[in-house]
Amino acid sequence: MTKILDEETELTHEGNGRYVRTLTKGPFWGVVTPHGGYLMALALQAMTLEVGDAARKPRMLSQHFLGSLKPGPVAVDVTVERVGRGVTSVSARISGGDRLVGLATALFTTEGEGPAFLDDPMPEVAMPDQPDTEMLGFFVANVHHTYDFHRRFGTGGTALPCEDGGWIVSKTPGAWDARDALVASDIWVPPIIRHPDRVCATPSLHHVAHFGPDVTGSEAVPFLVHHQLTNGGAGLTDESIRLWAEDGRMLLSARQLRTVVSPEKALGREMDENALDEAEKTYEQIRTD
Repeated sequence: MTKILDEETELTHEGNGRYVRTLTKGPFWGVVTPHGGYLMALALQAMTLEVGDAARKPRMLSQHFLGSLKPGPVAVDVTVERVGRGVTSVSARISGGDRLVGLATALFTTEGEGPAFLDDPMPEVAMPDQPDTEMLGFFVANVHHTYDFHRRFGTGGTALPCEDGGWIVSKTPGAWDARDALVASDIWVPPIIRHPDRVCATPSLHHVAHFGPDVTGSEAVPFLVHHQLTNGGAGLTDESIRLWAEDGRMLLSARQLRTVVSPEKALGREMDENALDEAEKTYEQIRTD
């Protein structure tokens, strides 16, 4: 799995905390801009390189999404804010050309002593079988080349509470790490799409992820993701996200803040008529399955 992310998050260090690459419409491209999880993975990669200490693992990443990226040059400017005995605090600014599009902060920690427990165990659901073809549509049009999707939550059409999710299975072998967890936490169809009031959401305004103590693996394994809409109002929604590995380890828990608009406005943004028709068809199919 990480082999693809290694390629898509490969960065050139220009010095003074600046890391750059050329962005293309690759496997993690969304509707009109890259998926937020990919941008978080890109920021995490730059911050990891700048920290330069394998003994310090990422335990938190918070990112504000300030605008959309276009294909072309992208830069991540990293500042190590403080290095303590056990915690390193880092910030990053993501720019597309001269335009600031993201602000991120992260914590890297050494392994400390303390009790190990999991009070939020992985739900008991059927293992992956046949991929859900609806997930090959508009909303994950590019990432379906990289992952198969097996829905296990939100299978009852429009309903409250709004939830969605299931197994995400990599199509390619390889090791994985926190970057993969970030991508997997963000590429599923947003649960707001199942709301009875027929609303839709634009890309994220803010996403904060807290990583578990062990977010690595030597071989690709299925990830189970669960998204649930927790509350909404004043044009915003709050979404809870949990991600487990196949063996039951919690890889991350996250919260995501989105803005809410009509489906027509969300799906019609920067699309021609044929793309809009395809988007609307996929939208209605997801809501009724």
